Amino acid sequence: MKPIVCTGAMDAETLYLIGALADAEPVGLGPWKCVRGMLDGFPTVIVRTNQGMANAAAATALAIERFAPCAVLNQGTSGGHAPDLHTGDLVIGETVVNLGAWRTPDRPRGAGIDPVCGEPLGLEIANPDPGDGPKVTAFRADAALMRAAAAIPWDRGRVVRGVIGSGDWWNNELDRIAWLHGRFGTMAEEMEAAASAQICQAYGMPFLTVRILSNTAVHGEPFDERTGEQCQKFARALLRNYRMQ
Repeated sequence: MKPIVCTGAMDAETLYLIGALADAEPVGLGPWKCVRGMLDGFPTVIVRTNQGMANAAAATALAIERFAPCAVLNQGTSGGHAPDLHTGDLVIGETVVNLGAWRTPDRPRGAGIDPVCGEPLGLEIANPDPGDGPKVTAFRADAALMRAAAAIPWDRGRVVRGVIGSGDWWNNELDRIAWLHGRFGTMAEEMEAAASAQICQAYGMPFLTVRILSNTAVHGEPFDERTGEQCQKFARALLRNYRMQ
């Protein structure tokens, strides 16, 4: 049976799942922490990618090459964008967008800078064929993983489906958060999911991200590291549902 790879960026996003593994075995994966074992009777690989898009992409690619999994689940904490969500609420990422991939319009020297002008830049999906690969601006989640997530009974906060934004930044400007929410429909933002999704699309690998709000500047709610364990518990139930479908 092929394993599932489950990734998180920090100890707060991976230690609960690692601790739940039976027959846990550390595995070399370059500089990234990686542990494999059995989670609720199914082979599972937990990878701590560390923070940021480059880390997430590299760790995801190495894990796919090393373990040939049946799916990749990215999970962890995020900052809230939607005004009706609070710390502890969960977002199932129907779509993930890279908020840092952007093409600005032509503007002459001296005309100033507009940080919210331009259009999303399509990201190239790697392949060995001649010429450029296809360009993608938004990455859709795998349907079977979505069904597994939607079937989880959860009473520790709201669970919604929607858009998750990724980028190597941490936005605290309320006007910018509101603009991103209005422009892309983002429910939350984080720093890894779109990079992992891009790699998974290149491999044809089923992918989903689930993110819990660990903080939200919209409501002045500061970062709460404890939410990382709650997201891992949701992820554990999701993985079990996915295997049982």
